[in-house]
Amino acid sequence: MSDLYNGNYVNGQNGSGTGNINGTPGYGTPGYGAPGMPPGKRPHKTRIGLGIFIGVIVGVLLTTAILYSVANAFYKNGYIHFASNGEIYVQGTGVDDSDGIGSDVESKLNALDSVLDYFYFGDADEEAAADNIYKAYLDAYGDIYTVYYTPEEYQSILESTTGKFYGIGAVCQKNEDGTILISEAYEDAPAYMAGIRDGDCVTKVDGRDITGMDLSSAVALIKGDKGTSVELEIRRGEEILTFTVVRDEVNIRTVEYSMLDDGIGYIAISQFDTVTTEQFKEALDDLTAQNMKGLVIDIRSNPGGVLNAVVDILDEILPNGLIVYTEDKYGNRKEYNSSNSSELSVPLAVLVNGDSASASEIFAGAVQDYNKGAIIGTQTFGKGIVQTIQPLTDGSAVKYTIAKYFTPEGQDIHGNGVTPDMVVELPEDAQSDVQLEAAIDYVKGLN
Repeated sequence: MSDLYNGNYVNGQNGSGTGNINGTPGYGTPGYGAPGMPPGKRPHKTRIGLGIFIGVIVGVLLTTAILYSVANAFYKNGYIHFASNGEIYVQGTGVDDSDGIGSDVESKLNALDSVLDYFYFGDADEEAAADNIYKAYLDAYGDIYTVYYTPEEYQSILESTTGKFYGIGAVCQKNEDGTILISEAYEDAPAYMAGIRDGDCVTKVDGRDITGMDLSSAVALIKGDKGTSVELEIRRGEEILTFTVVRDEVNIRTVEYSMLDDGIGYIAISQFDTVTTEQFKEALDDLTAQNMKGLVIDIRSNPGGVLNAVVDILDEILPNGLIVYTEDKYGNRKEYNSSNSSELSVPLAVLVNGDSASASEIFAGAVQDYNKGAIIGTQTFGKGIVQTIQPLTDGSAVKYTIAKYFTPEGQDIHGNGVTPDMVVELPEDAQSDVQLEAAIDYVKGLN
């Protein structure tokens, strides 16, 4: 018999003596049923079980109804969206189809479409037209880093970052004229072996003009399956050249280093990637073990990369404190701080040029603000903004700018760049690397 039956009803142990199965206050003997029922038969227990069952069903239905009401409210207010592939997107701000461009623009687009539909001589690709409208609308913001990705473009970008695809072995960045600058073609990698060199500008990929694309979309076209080929149209000075490059696995080496004369260490960082931090630490440890007396870090033509990588590397160089912070349009601030108790103990010079961008500028700005070393070279590129990608429910996506970077002392990098402590130009006809020579002289002078 159950505890409830024994404790409260049969033996009257709750002190009340009410509600027992015989209906007589204070009585009840185990094993006996109601009058006229066989011994041991308990109709009350059946009622209890039925009541519990009904209660559970009612509870489930009420819970389901509440959850549905909440979910429906969130859906109607634009917090929940259902994608065409079945995925569910939940976002922190409500957005629905009534927000945005407005009915006047929508009506005019429909009117234009109607005119062309009736009178235009040729045929139009409506899907391509719609994609171009979305791209043009975001382009109207005047920010080259805010772009619309078609479902195919967004999928290519996702695949290009999963490690399943291969490339040509080159560091790329966006030029102001829309072309893609090859800032470094790795030796022994497909691009270099095909004849592409540093400073070349990509204008077309497989015959497709990429000057109107953002960097991520263009790079996604260049990458592909191992063993497949890609045709690149290159502008080199006044020449237009075409190269066919066979994609292959590229083991990215982002850090190169050596010990120069007089104990001066030299570390060149081509980009800040996920592998860069470990490669930098290995280089720094090796040079330190060789009794390094001064250090030159070369981030010329470094287009940037992963924020955490540059923060971790600066953690090896700077004292404890603020490295960089971001601010969004509402003034919300996010800080990135160093946590390593040790810091670089030898004289330092950092080489920069006009192609040092983004994370490279964070690096140079932080070193400058802490007076940890001299920034030598020419004014940096001036990209100090943060982007994020928001997937949409039809498989497309929007990349947009959400914040600005600032150096520890509040230097606004974007549109300004970092001004070197020592401005040293590198003429095209220079017989030697005068910028590197100036950096070496600087650290030697502090020994």
